[in-house]
Amino acid sequence: MNDSTFRKGCCALVFLFYSLFALPSIATTPLKPATITVTALKCDNAVNPIGMDARTPQFSWEITATQRNFMQTAYQVLVADAVDKLEKGEGNVWNSGKVSSAHAAGVLYRGTALESRKKYYWKVLVWNNGGTTPEVSKIANFEMGLLHQSDWSGDWVGFPSGWIGKVHYFRRVFSFQKEIARARAYVAGIGYNELEINGKKVGNHVLDPATSDFSKTIYYTTYDIKEFLNAENVMVIAVAPGWYGMPKLRMQLEFYFTDGTMEVINSSTIRNVTLGPVVSSGILDGEVYDAREEKPEWNLPSDTIIKGLPNKFWGVAPVVEAPGGKMAAQQLEPIRVVDSFAPVTVKEAQPGTYVMDAGQNMAGWVALRVKGPKGTKITLRFAETLYKNGQVNQENLRTAAATDTYILKGDGEEKWEPRFTYHGFRYMQIEGWPGQPTVNDFTVKKVRSDVESAGTFNSSNDLLNRINQMVQRTEASNLHSIPTDCPQRDERMGWLNDLTVRIEQAVYNFNLHRFYAKYIGDICDTQNENGEITDTAPYKVGGKPADPVSVSFLLLALKSYEYYGNTEIIRNHYPQMKAWVDYLTTRTKNGIVDYSYYGDWSPPREFGTKSTNYSAVSMDTPGELMSTGYLYYSADVLAQMAAILGNVDDQNKYDKLAKSTMKAFNDKFWDEAKGGYGTNNQACNSFAVFLGAPTKEQLPRVIANLVKNVKERGYHLTTGNLCTKYMLEALTENGEVETAYKIATQTTYPSWGYMLAEGATTLWERWEYETGGSMNSHNHPMMGSVGSWLYKYIAGILPDINHPGFGEFVLRPYIPNDLDHAEATYQSVKGGIGSAWKKAKGTLEYTVSIPANSKATVFIPTKDVRSITEGGRAISQLKECRFLRSEGQWAVYEVGAGKYQFKSKW
Repeated sequence: MNDSTFRKGCCALVFLFYSLFALPSIATTPLKPATITVTALKCDNAVNPIGMDARTPQFSWEITATQRNFMQTAYQVLVADAVDKLEKGEGNVWNSGKVSSAHAAGVLYRGTALESRKKYYWKVLVWNNGGTTPEVSKIANFEMGLLHQSDWSGDWVGFPSGWIGKVHYFRRVFSFQKEIARARAYVAGIGYNELEINGKKVGNHVLDPATSDFSKTIYYTTYDIKEFLNAENVMVIAVAPGWYGMPKLRMQLEFYFTDGTMEVINSSTIRNVTLGPVVSSGILDGEVYDAREEKPEWNLPSDTIIKGLPNKFWGVAPVVEAPGGKMAAQQLEPIRVVDSFAPVTVKEAQPGTYVMDAGQNMAGWVALRVKGPKGTKITLRFAETLYKNGQVNQENLRTAAATDTYILKGDGEEKWEPRFTYHGFRYMQIEGWPGQPTVNDFTVKKVRSDVESAGTFNSSNDLLNRINQMVQRTEASNLHSIPTDCPQRDERMGWLNDLTVRIEQAVYNFNLHRFYAKYIGDICDTQNENGEITDTAPYKVGGKPADPVSVSFLLLALKSYEYYGNTEIIRNHYPQMKAWVDYLTTRTKNGIVDYSYYGDWSPPREFGTKSTNYSAVSMDTPGELMSTGYLYYSADVLAQMAAILGNVDDQNKYDKLAKSTMKAFNDKFWDEAKGGYGTNNQACNSFAVFLGAPTKEQLPRVIANLVKNVKERGYHLTTGNLCTKYMLEALTENGEVETAYKIATQTTYPSWGYMLAEGATTLWERWEYETGGSMNSHNHPMMGSVGSWLYKYIAGILPDINHPGFGEFVLRPYIPNDLDHAEATYQSVKGGIGSAWKKAKGTLEYTVSIPANSKATVFIPTKDVRSITEGGRAISQLKECRFLRSEGQWAVYEVGAGKYQFKSKW
């Protein structure tokens, strides 16, 4: 996604916001014939994808309808191998038949076996509310990639005996005497690669392919290259070390001619290799580019530029040892430049040394334009913070150099940006610039997996809005084909303990359907024969086996089912998830798990163990309490997934394990005298409440202890990365939304408001402001669970796991005393959802939007159920709203699809 596309995406969210909350006056608007459109057709959650390797892809669509209460009653999917067949209503590859169902996501292909390389066309017919004539979608398509390992004809090539740590450039000249009908490139250059044909870059991906354990899985990218081709052609592909460490190339170019013949060029025939202007490039250390080494003649479709082979400059790339992993299609959003903007300032920090301020912490790089003498060396150093003298402070990057170097060729204005590295930074120090740089000389570029934005939040409290923005920015900075912990230092790993409380926040902010489907496979790749997984995936550092808090492995599947309606992610990975839970049971004594590494990691420093593990292990929250609680949670989640799959035996088995683990948890950690769990601190008690551990009689005592502790601490948290999430939720769900709100809006240490007050634009790794060379990231999403609290509780948008993919869902906002209004949107697989409330002179206006083919259980805040109106009419007059019950401060209704504006006494 380029900058223009990114702005269009932002505009789309703004349009969604206004379309969800702009309501016509029912009393004055004349009735019009209902308009129904079947739209947003996706195959495996992508629009018209190419290079797929799913044998049973999933189909989904959305429905827009001007009428309220629209429900799909049946659908029919047709798949054909030619457009004309589909136009005639012939699904010669698959015809689902008319299926009585409201399902519009996760519809599995059940046709004949799909073939490698083949393109298919599909459409869907939708029936509604008793109608006899279906609505028919437009035609969409999908194209298969290389489904079998045997489809790959070429070897892996490289240059392992020399040029260690360098970027290798592979070159091949080719020509045709026939007209080309279709051309594809299947590319797997690891660590990272960029393909050029006839001097033009193919595609807009960067940092491709996706990160993986290359000994288990290697992702390849499919490109349509027909428009790049001439009669005479030259291909140059640069391969950088990336996460693999040594450039290796496997690729396949396939050309199909109008006469029915085809030709293949594979990596076994791509042997010319050399070095080029990217002198060196590393993920952590940055990139060195020498523009004097650019070779425009490489783009001439001729081999005459190479005088003898091998020679001083060109080598012959030998066949190299294969990395070991199976080839797999890259079926998640690629990493792209998603936004570009000018820096805020460029100032001289010391004589001849300048510092650029991007205005926010982020992940990406900086493009420059410059004029100067040949050989001038410009050095760019990246950092999150500054020293008092105004220069960049890179101490918290530890061993990561995070430095880019550009050497000028001295030929007028030169433009450059790196290709095979990225940085986490707000500031960039500029050394060696010819003259005095200005903001116009630089373009800041955000780089991440190009997942779509999913949610928006806004309220009358700007602090909450800024906290939400801080959470969104942090999550965005850490989506790089895996959910990284940080984007700046010598780490950038996918930590499962952090992910446990990060998943919900992330799915409200971004569409991670494909991203999480890929990442759960990365976790499976770490698993051994005993069922053990590892702390990070792909496995780089951390414990083996993983800390028992790593229920994120299971939640990736369950939440993908709950939010996206994806059953297959459970089915495909169920054996591995089951093996992990079974392993954990072998590590118990009397039902208590016998090991813990991190537990509730990184509480405020005074509550951390001293001088061990960065003082980030809680000294007051027992590790065995956390580990045992998470065994219960894991068993309960697995039982739920067994039920979803119809596996009654496993459902009963893991229900029983959950119950026995909960008994052991209560027997061990409940303190009757104190009326709390473990040490009776915030973490122990909030976690126990989240798990449902206290009895009905015990719960009020536990909540009272939580509230007492919070008040004694001046409405500050003592929790770490995990239990911070459970604190806000436990308090809110048990009558203490005011207490939770005061925690969320706190501005003194430790709090999110304190981070902002200290100049943060992204979340810190610690509650403290630290800049030294330790555990001091300033762009770390593990403390971001407050983001999901805003959507789930203040806006009140909640999925219903009994009706996955928002087939039915809940709207239940909580109304804090000191908040005047709040509004949120969420782009579900069914369409846009909106929830907005506003206090106004003794009344509360509650505007909701429910997408077509869905319905919601709506909790309307009120102090008098008889006062509720919708669009100026008593709610009792609306057939779309069915009263269910009164519950606390809400009147509860079942509401059909449409836009509604409720008003009630408050």
